[in-house]
Amino acid sequence: MLNPGEIHVWRVRLNRGKALPPTAEEAARAARFLTPALRRRYLRSHAALRAILANFTDAPLEFALHEKGKPYLASAPQIRFNLAHSREMALVAVAREVEVGVDIERVRPLPEYAAIAQRYFPAGYTSPTGVRDFFRHWTRFEALLKAHGAGLYGAGATPPGVWTVAEIDAGPGFTAALAVEGPLPTIIIHNYQP
Repeated sequence: MLNPGEIHVWRVRLNRGKALPPTAEEAARAARFLTPALRRRYLRSHAALRAILANFTDAPLEFALHEKGKPYLASAPQIRFNLAHSREMALVAVAREVEVGVDIERVRPLPEYAAIAQRYFPAGYTSPTGVRDFFRHWTRFEALLKAHGAGLYGAGATPPGVWTVAEIDAGPGFTAALAVEGPLPTIIIHNYQP
């Protein structure tokens, strides 16, 4: 059950378990990825998203896109969700009647992190003190843009309105964040089991 005032977040390991068969659209999109690993991660993360959303609605899982590309359920628009993945880990966030965004990054060497921060972080952001701090800030910023529905189209700007961003535990070697419209509700973390 999806109660108002709750956000559910699933940690999805993309290298474990069986995945649901892909939809025709997912299979066509996956075929455009350059490597088998990228195709597998895409298909498994989207299969997990569909399985998770099926727990919250009996309506058909027909996806539509907002103006800047944020997906939503055409037949159940009250259910808001977001998906992010990095390497072998994905996060799926689901809420009712409130916009939500999630982002995850595997912490890795990134010598040009300061230049990337200068280019993409909004004015007023503190310069990161190191690569882990960069990814911590990046996931917070990206989750906020995804919740707002802008994605990287909104890079360099802060979305209008009242938003709350919180770091979430995505496991060792990762940083992750969740953004929500309005005050921070209760966050319930799950480990996805296919």
